[in-house]
Amino acid sequence: MLATEEDYTNPETNSNIVDCDVLEAAKENVQRLTTGRRVTALSAILSTPHAQREAKLSVTRNRLRINVEIALDDEDGDPLEAYCRLVYWTVENYPQGQSAESGLVELLEEATRVLKDDREGKWRGDLKYLKLWLLYASYVDRPTLIYKFLIANDIGTEFALLYEEHAAVLERDSRRKEADEAYALGIARKAFPLEHLQSRYQDFQKRMMTNQYLPDVQPVASTSQKPRKALATTASSVPASSSRQAVPRTTPVTNPGIPSSSSNSRIQIFVDPTGSEAQAAEHATNEWNDLGTRKTRIRENVPEVKKLAGSTLKQAGRSKRIAASSGSGAAASGSGSKIVPFRDPGPGDMPPPPVPKKKEQAGPAKAPAGGFVPFIDEEAESAAVVPPTPSFTPFRDESAAAAPAAVMPIADSIMKIKKGNLKAPAPTTEAEALRKDPLKNYDQGSLSSLQLESD
Repeated sequence: MLATEEDYTNPETNSNIVDCDVLEAAKENVQRLTTGRRVTALSAILSTPHAQREAKLSVTRNRLRINVEIALDDEDGDPLEAYCRLVYWTVENYPQGQSAESGLVELLEEATRVLKDDREGKWRGDLKYLKLWLLYASYVDRPTLIYKFLIANDIGTEFALLYEEHAAVLERDSRRKEADEAYALGIARKAFPLEHLQSRYQDFQKRMMTNQYLPDVQPVASTSQKPRKALATTASSVPASSSRQAVPRTTPVTNPGIPSSSSNSRIQIFVDPTGSEAQAAEHATNEWNDLGTRKTRIRENVPEVKKLAGSTLKQAGRSKRIAASSGSGAAASGSGSKIVPFRDPGPGDMPPPPVPKKKEQAGPAKAPAGGFVPFIDEEAESAAVVPPTPSFTPFRDESAAAAPAAVMPIADSIMKIKKGNLKAPAPTTEAEALRKDPLKNYDQGSLSSLQLESD
């Protein structure tokens, strides 16, 4: 977010302290503008509570809306200036851009549509009106529809800004041929400023000629020259007196995969030395003359031997010593035996199986040996018995049973037949509908000369 000159020259705004934490927290929801935003105004908007901010903004919006209606009714009024104030005020005070609260897309569509035929098309040649159209095109899904509509209806066709923006959108969509045609059309119509449009067109041609738009093409060898064999060299690159020489062991071998400084340089191949050179190299480089025994060769598995005299043994910590002493005391206080492991009992150690109890017949309870007779509640015994499940009788309407069932047609039934060809769901808001079809509120007569793109 850029600070404008007003932030430093206006004493009222300059006296305010900007809270950067507020801007940092909401920076992802702030829409970027090419002209930048005033930091003090943005900080004041974001730091105000939502309820108070909407109350203030609604009052200002109503006042600007009244100015638009007055300018449209007055013959000497300037509705274009009134709409521009309302649009740019909305962009400044709603940093998030299009939303249900701002209604920016609906406002842009209304302003461009109302001013199109106002005062018999007086505003078609105004640069402010063209900028409203370009701002509206930045919010729709297919901006090329709007640019074609402007060119077909002679709206801002004398300005180079129209063709530059149209070509930029086409170049972004990789439609470079149509972008070149858009530049050529603006130059043919001598759009103002022509020098700026021509310089932009030259920059576009330079971008088309760079390698970022062209595939990598390998150079094709000439058919007149005879192709050389692999790993072969030309006569000019290697002298005739050169021959294969032995490469010493210390010389690094050149990796064939790494390109050398010369494309035709010979690849160095390692050759084992022979004769006296081999013996000299072996005595110079071999430092392990004695092979030794197997025990000396497996030194990794032999622990290092140290003298015990003068060495200190590591003792366990105080907590471990206390735990060990308490455990030994508990063992001494008991039987003194170790832990007895569990063993499964043998056949002779198995307990006898339980004898099932016989059901006593109903009758008066016999008194036990002590003479105590327990009390048994008869109602509790009867309540414990689960009653049988009652039979279920479905409900039937007598009137429906008497009268025959009316046959309901399929078209009026509750269940609908699912069709195979499903269409996309209809847009739920006006802004979403305008994004998909920015010219939906125009009649077919004004769009007859415009060739719309196919879906």
